[in-house]
Amino acid sequence: MKKALLFLCIVGIATMVNGQDSTRYAQRKNTIKLDVTSRWLYRNSLILSYERVTKPNQSLSITAGYQEFPRSSSLGDGVAVKDDRKRNGLKFGAEYRFYLRKENKYRAPRGIYIGPYTTFLSFNNERTIEVNNDGTPQQAILNTDFNIFNIGFQVGYQFVINNRWSIDLVFIGPSVSHYGYKADLSGTYTFDKEDIQNEILLDLIDRFPFLDDLVTDREADGRGRLDLWSAGYRYQLNVGYHFGRKK
Repeated sequence: MKKALLFLCIVGIATMVNGQDSTRYAQRKNTIKLDVTSRWLYRNSLILSYERVTKPNQSLSITAGYQEFPRSSSLGDGVAVKDDRKRNGLKFGAEYRFYLRKENKYRAPRGIYIGPYTTFLSFNNERTIEVNNDGTPQQAILNTDFNIFNIGFQVGYQFVINNRWSIDLVFIGPSVSHYGYKADLSGTYTFDKEDIQNEILLDLIDRFPFLDDLVTDREADGRGRLDLWSAGYRYQLNVGYHFGRKK
């Protein structure tokens, strides 16, 4: 559903921008952008990026900001979330873009581009959970650390409106990704710790289809850990402000 809405948003933006005046474009080398996709997916998020044109048809971009993992009322069968005690998250990234000279009418940072990217996401959560232990509710404190490291290649298009505003769309972005997860339960309880940690981890895996394909036996590490490489994917919508002396 979210991908379908994103596609409709892209179509609407493209229609709006294609109707603007195509007067001669004067290059500005700097763009600061807000990551709209992170705010959409993670809600409590503020991710900014800065793109600098390094050559007539190339640019370097860096990304940094704060984001929290989405809230959830449950973490698997019989595991309810009673309270979010602590929620933290960070994102860092870098990318190098090659704006295709033969395909673009204007110089960077406007037009279709390709290039490598890397991102690192880190989420730290502390929750009070309630487990249904054979009909008896029992509470425990769950601490989790979840990290994702991506190395990938992307294809996108950046619109520049009135030589000041930008709309940046990444619509193809496969990656090789490392997923690291560890969980710890504390408190006074009688339920099987390994079974609950496994249930919580499987709930997380269900949110990432590429991971679901790898964990074929549907059994996680009894210590509540995950450490593996898999496929990943990136799609992104940024809006930005274009500045710097014109050439």
